[in-house]
Amino acid sequence: MTNTQLILAALRSRTVQFSIALAVLSLLQGFVLQLPIPAWGHAIVGSVIAVCIVVLRAITTQPLSEK
Repeated sequence: MTNTQLILAALRSRTVQFSIALAVLSLLQGFVLQLPIPAWGHAIVGSVIAVCIVVLRAITTQPLSEK
């Protein structure tokens, strides 16, 4: 499987889609909502969560190539 095929297979994973959405929403939340946490704090927390989800997806039993 080529790298392009692997990327397309990963994008079909709901976990990867969720992590991408979470990363985007965490960046937007800092500018849209006025919470007492600074915008960079939201961005960092969201990005860390997104990375963790992708790592967890990568170590699950079903490989991305089977997507």
